[in-house]
Amino acid sequence: MWLERRHCVRFASLLLVLGTLGCRPPGYGKGDPGDPDAAIDVTDASVEVDGFVATCNKAFRLDGRSTASSVWLTGDFVQWGGDLGHGATAFVLGLDGSWTGSYAFAAGPHQYKFIVSGTEWILDPTNPDQIDDGMGNQNSLFTCTP
Repeated sequence: MWLERRHCVRFASLLLVLGTLGCRPPGYGKGDPGDPDAAIDVTDASVEVDGFVATCNKAFRLDGRSTASSVWLTGDFVQWGGDLGHGATAFVLGLDGSWTGSYAFAAGPHQYKFIVSGTEWILDPTNPDQIDDGMGNQNSLFTCTP
């Protein structure tokens, strides 16, 4: 009987340790902030510090399209998903007739466009930063610097 309890205690301890590991945030234990030689893991152009990914929550507004049936945000950060089922982010039509939305970008540069009424891809009229898309067109550019 004593052996059975000892095995139960060991098993319970193992479950506790494994459960604790599963509850740690992504990147836990990567790099020690006190160690100058420690590397900080950088993945997908995001900056990870102490297990948290640095992001920029960017708000968008599109005026003059109050009769549109929808406005979505798409870009390289969602592999240019052309609808809600493929990563585009829906905007909300406000009482003032403007469409608004936001997105939490990982650190780095991001190309994007708005999709109006499901078919019209337009630049962000409030953002003068644009970049050539390599096919003779322009994309709006946002650089997240947390």
